[in-house]
Amino acid sequence: MKEGMAQAHFFAGRHDEAVSWAKMALRDKPDRHSTLRIAAASSILAGRDEEAKMLTVRLLEIDPALRVSNLQNVLGPYRHPEHLAEYADALRKAGLPE
Repeated sequence: MKEGMAQAHFFAGRHDEAVSWAKMALRDKPDRHSTLRIAAASSILAGRDEEAKMLTVRLLEIDPALRVSNLQNVLGPYRHPEHLAEYADALRKAGLPE
């Protein structure tokens, strides 16, 4: 639920709120792939660049093959294509390789 709240806040443009919810979710499951992704994407858009980059490093330790180009494989379909684009762009800014 906490991760879902982080995602809802992210797509509503409330990035600080998204970071807060993602951090709560990471306390429960610190290595959860999807939570690390939303935490990194939210952090970069909230202006927390160093935090976003550290989260991306942790994400890549868990999944070294993850790339912006293969995000669709782990995300599944989004109702709004612009959400996937926004998410991918944020992760790119956070340091996820192409």
